[in-house]
This record gives sequence, structure tokens and C-alpha cells, in this order.
Amino acid sequence: MGQDIPLRWYEDKSAALDIEGFTALPADALAEQRSILSIGYTKSPIWLAFSLPASLFQAESRWLQLGPNFLDDVTLYYRPSAGGRAWSIHRWGDMWPDARGDIDYRFPVFELPPPSGAPGYDVVVRVRSTSAILLDGSLWAPQAFLKEAARETAFWSFYFGLAALSTALAVFMAFFLRRPLAWALCAFSLTYWLVACIQGYVDWLFGGRGLHLQHYLTGILTLLAYTSLLWVTTEALNLRERRPGLHRLMMAAIGLSLLLPLSIPLDFYDVAINIQGVLCISTALILAVGAWTIWHEEHDVMALVLGVMPILYVAAGLVALMSLFGWIPYDKHIYGIWQYVVMVNMLTVLGWAAYRIWYEAREMQEKRQLASELRLEREASFHQRQFIGMVSHEFRNPLAVITHAMENLQLPSVSEKQRRRRYQSIRRATHRLVQLTDNCLADSRLYADGLQLQIDTIDLLGVVRSAAEIVDGSADHRWRLTVQGLGVGEWTARRIPVLADAAMLRIAVSNVLDNAVKYSERGYVDIDVAFRNEFAVVGIRDRGPGIPKEDAALIFERHRRRRASPAAGHDPGGTGLGLYVARQIVQAHGGELVLVGSGPEGSYFELSVPQSGGGPVP
Repeated sequence: MGQDIPLRWYEDKSAALDIEGFTALPADALAEQRSILSIGYTKSPIWLAFSLPASLFQAESRWLQLGPNFLDDVTLYYRPSAGGRAWSIHRWGDMWPDARGDIDYRFPVFELPPPSGAPGYDVVVRVRSTSAILLDGSLWAPQAFLKEAARETAFWSFYFGLAALSTALAVFMAFFLRRPLAWALCAFSLTYWLVACIQGYVDWLFGGRGLHLQHYLTGILTLLAYTSLLWVTTEALNLRERRPGLHRLMMAAIGLSLLLPLSIPLDFYDVAINIQGVLCISTALILAVGAWTIWHEEHDVMALVLGVMPILYVAAGLVALMSLFGWIPYDKHIYGIWQYVVMVNMLTVLGWAAYRIWYEAREMQEKRQLASELRLEREASFHQRQFIGMVSHEFRNPLAVITHAMENLQLPSVSEKQRRRRYQSIRRATHRLVQLTDNCLADSRLYADGLQLQIDTIDLLGVVRSAAEIVDGSADHRWRLTVQGLGVGEWTARRIPVLADAAMLRIAVSNVLDNAVKYSERGYVDIDVAFRNEFAVVGIRDRGPGIPKEDAALIFERHRRRRASPAAGHDPGGTGLGLYVARQIVQAHGGELVLVGSGPEGSYFELSVPQSGGGPVP
């Protein structure tokens, strides 16, 4: 209508005409239109007339589609061109409570039967709206209409699918990340509802009879769409930190824009549109200049991209406005450019927001990692100072024993019995120094580049007996060795071959035995060797008071010591390396050192290493 079939229209400024009054107007009172009728904002009803010749029907029904959906009240009159018959009347519009056409579709579609016996139809349309006056009509063959409707529905399904996805992402970021940019994106995603209103989906899918939901949403969201984009761009550019003065100016513009929807109930919507146009153009230019200065100073290309987005939206909006006012020929594709710009802007900012959130999360992770490393470094430094103090104390005791024993040996009155006792003290102190030195060296090797073992087939019983010398150094303790619960004497010739580094395994066993001696006042330390799943298992049971539950998970950590028994009345000392080094050595062999049980009767540890061959041999 208008492009192929000329229109004649009249503006009823008095709003007093009816159909008979309009048809009675002289021909020269009507303006002729050879393009789609688009005259901008006016509160006056517009009457227009055109003729549909019978040749367009070809003896078949045709479907007349009218639009757009934001018109408030439209009345369609038609009758055969000859014979003076009565007018057929149909009404539709955003404010019309009943069905909007003969076909269930998102745009009003009316079925016109072929004008039998008449040269065609005379058609009159009356339009009244608080929105811009625009009438886009087209006459379709039913099959052609269905084909075009299916194509457009497929396109808009894709469009609103992307809209739903981007909106869901924005809502997710808003509620779970609680970023201002995410909340701004949520607000901007409401623009998709404006597109849905213009395309007629809101009333078509959700009804709205009596509520006029589509009518009010169209007006409100038209006034707020750019406001939300302005907020999005302000947050995306981070103007609060980069340009505080510009941020305050944009917030003032946003605040003013939020007042514009009041024009709908107060009936000055056309004035609000003009105010919004001034705000759009001025703020878009200011934002573009601000983005350019940020790019120039910080070489942030994305700032320039984000700053251009409002200009693109305003440019697309100006094209739409010019087509609405008739300044340029109306075309639904040109008018719909801004709808595509909405999607491009949304996806661009979503991508930028996702990148910023990822980048900030990575920075936060790096900060946490750095803080963790600093904490570990401080803890390591603290433990190192403690360790040096403990080592100094532990070395001082055996050195003092050796010094005093040697001084006593120089006395001329020392008896042979006293001399042997002094030599035994020196021997025990020397063993203690050797053990401390071995632990420190083993810990150094573990801390530096891992433990390198010299694996060979060795006799486990020999290693256990050698390690048990640590128990012999105590005057209050004795050790008992069994194999599978059977006693084993010094004379026994049986061997238990295992794959191990003899020196390192001896350190591990002696550390567990030393732990048993230190934390029990006196009595036997029981050692039992058993066989389990191709492993030789050394079980060590002491007679101590047991290990508190809160310490059970800490005793194998580096520089962590088991607390002394309250009954002992003294600190047993130690460097906090014994069990840690023992477990590391055993694990390096492919075995394990575990605390099996602990109670008031003592603690029981098990140490396992791989066997060599089939078990004990004579």
C-alpha cells in the first residue's frame, strides 16, 4: 500500500469525522501518497483511502496485512467498489481488547474474499495513536504469505534465541558475580522486549487483553532503551575510576532519562521523544570523545569500540525516526536496523564483560597464589628459625655428654668400671649425633631435588637390628624382635630379603624407634616383621601414653612435633623431622608408614617395603 497502490489521506484535526464524513470530503482535500504512509507524531486521527482492483484477486481470496503493532487504534473499512453496499468494518490496535484480525498471527491479517461482480474494493483506514503514525499494508496470496511468515518466524526465532541466551548470561553474572556492569546488561536486555513488542510477539503470545501490556511496554522501553545502553557503556568503560567527572555527567543524564516514562500517563509522549533525542545525540558524542581520549592515553582499543556503540545506536535510531517522520522513504529493513544494533551491542558488551571477569578472576587468582606463596614463605622462615633452634638444642645435649665424659676420663682416679660407663655414654651420644645428622641430610635431599635411592636386595632383619641400637642407648628401654609373632634370637640365620637402600631404610626404622623411646618412660619396644601382599611390614609398638587425636594428622608433617605426655613431666625434645623423614623415605621405596592405632597403652606404627623374592630364606 503506497508503493504499488497509491494512497489518499487526510488529517482530521477536529477528530470529528466518521466514515461517511470522510468519504464526503472533496478529492482536493486529500493528499496523495505514493510511498508508505509515515508522518511522525500527531494526536489527530489520520484517514486514508485506496482501491484494490479485482485483478489483484484473480478470483481467489487475498490476505491484507497491516502494521505496525504500536498503533493504538485502527479501523478498517472496505466494500465493493460499485453498488453502494454497506461497509465491512474491522478494528485492531494496541488498545483494542478483542482479536486483532481474521488470522492468528503477530500482525493483524484480514481475509478479503474476491470482489465478485465488482471492479474491486474501496478501502478506508482510520488510524489514531500516541506513537508515530505509520501504516505499512500489504496484500498477499495466502500461500505466499505463509511462506514469507515462515521465513520471518525462523529469523526471529534465531534472534530471540540469542536474546534469551545473552539475557540468561547477563542475569547469571548479575546474581552470582554482583558486578555493576552485569546489572547494567540486565537492564539493557529489556530492550529485547521492545523488539518483541514491535514485532507483535508480546500480545500474540501473552494475550494482554484488557491489560494493554504491549502498548505500555512499547512506550516505556522506547524511552528507556538508550538509557540502559548509556549505563552499560559507562560501566564498561569504567568511567567511575577513569573519568569521575564524565561518570557524574552520565549518571545525571541517566537520572533525567528515567523520568521520561512519566510522559505516558501525563500525555506528552511526543515531547519526551524529542527530549530523549537531544539526550541521545549529546551523550553519544560526549561518550565517543571520552572513549577516544581513553584510547589515546591508555591505548585501550576496546574503550574505543565501546565508545562507538552509543553512536551506532543513535545513528540507527535516527534512521528509524527519519523514516517515521517521512523524511526518508520507509522500509521495514531500514527501520529495523536498530533492532540488529541492539543485538550487536549486547553481544559485544557481553563478550567484553566475560573477558573482564575472566581477566579479573585470573588477577585475583594470581594475587591469592602470591599471598599463599608469601604465607608459605613466612611459615617456612618461621619453621626454619624454629628448626635451627631445635637442632642447636638437640646437638648441644650429646656434645655436652661427650665433653663431660672425656673430661672425667682424664681424671687419674677414674676406675675401670667408671671408664666403661663413660665410653658407653660417649657411644650413645655419638649415635645420637649421627642420627640427627642423617635426618638433617635426608631432609635436605628431600627438600632440594627429591630423594635418590640406591636400591639393592638387603636383609631387613639386619637393618632392623642395626636401627634398634637407638633403643640400646636408653638405660630404661629394651627391644624385642619377632617375625610373624615368633621370637627371633641373635643366633637366627634366617634372612628377609627386601628391595631397599640399606642406609636410608635404617634411618627410617631408627627414627620410628627413636620416637617410641622418646615418648615412653620405660619398658619394651616391640618390633614384629610380617608379610602382606608382597610387602614386608615392620610393626613397632611402644609403651607411651598415646597420641592425641588432634596430633595424629600432624605428626608426619615437616617440623611438627607430637606433644609430650602430661605424665612425663618434661619435653622429650626433637627436631620435628623424624617421622616426616621416615615416611618420605618409605614412600620413596614404594611403601608406606602409617599410625595404625594409639591409646593409653601405647602407639603402634607400621612400615612397609617391597620384598625381594618369595619371603624369608634360611
